[in-house]
Order: sequence, then C-alpha cells, then structure tokens
Amino acid sequence: MSTKKPMNKWLLYTIFVAKFISGLGLIVWTIYMTMQSDVGEDNDNAFLSTYHSIDDNYNDMIISNTKLNSKYLITFNLNKEVIKGLSHEDIFLSQRAVEKRQTRKNILILGDNNFSINITDKSGNIIKDTDTKMLITMATNHKYDKRIEFKDNQNKIFNFNRAGYWNITGTVRVNNEKGYFYIKTNAR
Repeated sequence: MSTKKPMNKWLLYTIFVAKFISGLGLIVWTIYMTMQSDVGEDNDNAFLSTYHSIDDNYNDMIISNTKLNSKYLITFNLNKEVIKGLSHEDIFLSQRAVEKRQTRKNILILGDNNFSINITDKSGNIIKDTDTKMLITMATNHKYDKRIEFKDNQNKIFNFNRAGYWNITGTVRVNNEKGYFYIKTNAR
C-alpha cells in the first residue's frame, strides 16, 4: 500500500502568497486602467449643464418648461420636422426607441441641415430678446458635437457627415425665463 506524502509546507505557503500578490496586482491594474479611461467623467452636457446640476434642479426645470409653454408658442423647425413646445420626454427613451417610432425620426440628414426656432406669444406676436443654445451630439461620443446659438428667431444651416443616433438638447431663454428641451433622433 502506497502512502501519499503530504505537500511541502513551504510550497503551499509560496503558492498562497503568489496568488495573493497576483490578486492584489490585478486590483491595482484595474484601478490604474480605470483611471486612464473616461469612466466617471461627466461629458454628457445634456441641457448644456452637468448631470449633477440637472439631477439637483430637475423639478425646477419642469416647472420652468410648463411656465414657458403656457406663455409662449415655441416651435422648432428641424429640416422638415416641426416640434411645438419645449419637450424633454425623449430623455427617458433608449436610442433604439427612435427606430420604432414615427415622429422625430430621421430629423437630421447627411449634408446641409436647416434649423430655426420661432417664439411667439399666444396671440401670435413674435417675441424679441430670445436666446437659444443647442448642442447636437452623438449618443456614443462627443467627437462630432455641434453647438449652435440662435438669437431672436434666427435660421441656421449646418452640415452633418455622420449617420447614427443623435441627441439634440439645449436651453431657450425668453425674457429672463429659461426652458429646456431634449430630442432624440437619428441621421441618415
């Protein structure tokens, strides 16, 4: 009958220490690689602000939008799409929801895009002293962001050369009152 010789105590300790050190090394490597990437950075700029500010002031934004929509008719003319009123509901949709819906789909086109914003009171009188800031950004990165500013119902033409999913977000300021909009669409 053969008896099994027990494992050398020092070999067992060495294997344990090696596993422990390599485990610590993998933890340090993970932290180092995470610090080198963009993980945790706030580059979203939805509503031209940080997500911390949006999170802290979301209820105030909704109240502000309700006030502006009750006083003014704000119309976005985005190529052939007309959007009336300040809207932020698209922020709750996934990008793939754009594929399935009928409105706000394919707003952007490759090539020249024509955008205008018309702001009138409820009687139809054009409102002066308006300021609209818009950011058009891809859902996946900020490499192709376009910032556009409108003063007093201006019309702007700009060029797109990338197909994909896009977010159109920004602020509208009318007589020192501020409203917010967020539109998800795609470019083809």
